[in-house]
Amino acid sequence: MVDRRVLQLLGPSTGGIRRHVVELARRLPEHGWTATIAGSAGVLGDAGLLDHVVPVPSGPSRALLNGRRALRAAAVGVDVVHAHGLKAGWLATLSGLDVPLVVTVHNLVLDEAAGRSAGVLRVLEGRLPGRAAAVVAVSPGIGDRFAGVRGAERVRVVRPVGPPPVPRRPAEKVRVDLGVAPDTPLVVAVARLHPQKDLPTLVRAAARLRERVPGVRVVVVGEGPDRAPLTDLIAELSLEDTVLLAGASDDAADELAAADVVAMCSLWESGPLVVAEALALGRPVVATPVGFVPELIEDGVSGRLVPVGDAFGLARALGDALADDRATAARMAAAGRASVQGVLGADRLVGDVAHVYDEVTSR
Repeated sequence: MVDRRVLQLLGPSTGGIRRHVVELARRLPEHGWTATIAGSAGVLGDAGLLDHVVPVPSGPSRALLNGRRALRAAAVGVDVVHAHGLKAGWLATLSGLDVPLVVTVHNLVLDEAAGRSAGVLRVLEGRLPGRAAAVVAVSPGIGDRFAGVRGAERVRVVRPVGPPPVPRRPAEKVRVDLGVAPDTPLVVAVARLHPQKDLPTLVRAAARLRERVPGVRVVVVGEGPDRAPLTDLIAELSLEDTVLLAGASDDAADELAAADVVAMCSLWESGPLVVAEALALGRPVVATPVGFVPELIEDGVSGRLVPVGDAFGLARALGDALADDRATAARMAAAGRASVQGVLGADRLVGDVAHVYDEVTSR
């Protein structure tokens, strides 16, 4: 019987983190916890999924005071508050809650993303374990970040859970919508247009790839602050007929399932769910070995790995994957599906999170 309650507090986020929070809330009742979700208006896109509007500010402002008040009201009657992300975690620590706080760190502070505020944010990041009852790191690399800090013994590594990807449109329809013919070799990348994702390397790889695979199309699904420089780079390399910035998608599982190969070339990731989703869909994946990717992909067995920033290596691996015969592709797809289930099985991962709740409430 579900008799314990947890409030999931979602900070500013996109894509995988949002899907993780929704799926976690959906599955937690199976483990004895009922969950509600709080966050800034519109953070989930669908107001029906948000139980409480709690503004999570990006920095010190009047919104911080409003956020504290709203969070305290939303947390009435719950047994645990679970904040996702640095901003949500610090709002929760400053709100005077009288229940245990769990904070999930989905991404570390990066100079490329944080700019001038990186130093201050990194200090705040390092203090989280000392202020929360437990910190959940979504990869061992994030867990290592907190070695030696006060509260390091409270850090637990639990990978993020996401819903199984289910395409809603046939691959043929997706290709028509993208302007890609049925027999055209298609590489798909699903990523925010952001420096962390290192999409310029994919664009440069496309210039080499089209020499080996004439007519290939490379489609990037996503939006973000790097659209203008990426557009300029595509024009500089005369790749307008090869690389398409397709914009955001309501459900990127459609584009992933329509791909001949899925590419992920991030500089750094904690848990890139897009790789897990592509493997679960049986798509060949070429990725950089960041986050939990090496746990999912054994090079040449369940996918292909390339060094970070290596446009030549990325082009070669994509070309190899496009050239694979059907038997090789089928073996790799089966191995990829098996690795996803072994590493990211939803029941086990949600159970691990519920165990953290049990632990902090029993202290």
